[in-house]
Amino acid sequence: MSNDPKPASRSAQKVLSEEFFLSRSKILDLAATLDRLDRAEGSVDELQQRQLLIQGIEILLDKNPDKAKRVQLLMSRPYDPDWRKNYGLH
Repeated sequence: MSNDPKPASRSAQKVLSEEFFLSRSKILDLAATLDRLDRAEGSVDELQQRQLLIQGIEILLDKNPDKAKRVQLLMSRPYDPDWRKNYGLH
């Protein structure tokens, strides 16, 4: 075990200040994608990928912790112990 002291945590205000513009950029990217879908011919409302995006956005808006973990689990395939075999990686 390390004897290093626990690193000092940043204040919420500092986190927001340091990460605001990057987060803003990511939200704008997502908004642009959704706008392109709205303008495109046809509908993808019933497709799983679109539903996953909406569910991910709902996770971001809820008050529960561990948003990154929950979005990652939402967007990931369940673990398959035979994944090597199934992907031809014997």
